[in-house]
Amino acid sequence: MCPYSASRAKSSSGFFDGQQANRIGRLEPDEAQLGWAATLFREASRQCHYFTTNSGKAERIVLLDYHLHSTCSADGISTIAQYCRRAAEQGFMEIGFCEHADFDPRDRSYGFFDYALFRRRIEAQRERYGHSLVIRAAVEVTYQACREGEIREFLKGKELDYVIGSVHLVEDGREWAMVSEEGRCERYFARRSMRQAYRPYFAEVRRAVESDLFDLIGHLDLAKRYGVRYYGPFELSLFAAEVREILQLAVERGVGLEINTSGLRQAPRETYPALEVLKWYRELGGEILTVGSDAHSVEDLGKGIAEALGLAREAGFEAITLFEKRKPRGLRIT
Repeated sequence: MCPYSASRAKSSSGFFDGQQANRIGRLEPDEAQLGWAATLFREASRQCHYFTTNSGKAERIVLLDYHLHSTCSADGISTIAQYCRRAAEQGFMEIGFCEHADFDPRDRSYGFFDYALFRRRIEAQRERYGHSLVIRAAVEVTYQACREGEIREFLKGKELDYVIGSVHLVEDGREWAMVSEEGRCERYFARRSMRQAYRPYFAEVRRAVESDLFDLIGHLDLAKRYGVRYYGPFELSLFAAEVREILQLAVERGVGLEINTSGLRQAPRETYPALEVLKWYRELGGEILTVGSDAHSVEDLGKGIAEALGLAREAGFEAITLFEKRKPRGLRIT
């Protein structure tokens, strides 16, 4: 078991006053600073698809996906080249590969990620597609408070566009579980109430935000993926205090959220997180928000992105966040 000291000092976020508005900057990029990227923003409407909402209103969606896993992840099925080919064929504006980086030997991805190989494959596709498809390089780190030192050392000197911090492994002093893997969490859920099972998960998510290691928190309420089999639909009201505290800390420290659409394809049949949490985040001042399918195969590229953008609008967001070299900027969706 990884020990965690509750007395660990709270570190500075490194932003001017800790508020997200100061990190994300203006919604419109400065052409002199961003060069060709500004052109992409100006011409983004050319790379949009339209869909009709239930009310009959036509909505614009920008084709992008910021959570893809290739064969550079232990559980990835499709190669980076295959994703890029499919994205280019479908007219995507921007995609982001965030490969698994895990530091616990109990994790099946432990020791698998090869950063040098990942960079070579990313650069090969960037050279091939040029400015017609923006390809971002990122990692999704499995956060554990006891492994902050290893994570910090791993990230040092890496050329990445953004870093997602996710909680996949939970332990409460009696036993541990991989809440994201079937076959490795059933006993944990079966022996606990919803409250007992999810509280350690949200406590670790909070520590991930406090670590100041990450640009984004991945699938905020992932514990419900298999938990719904034991407890039914996720009861947000039971965890309102914990979740709102996490969101407030995220806003203060300039840490963003993602709308992860994989939950639409899985048992919860809703995004991670769902609409109510997104509304809370926006009400608290949250601005940094990305959308991603969490695809492990090209067959899931872009799945649920239209729904995610609709949820973002409904929650009050006027822009989705894009990253370059760990600097966020906004892309209007209204």
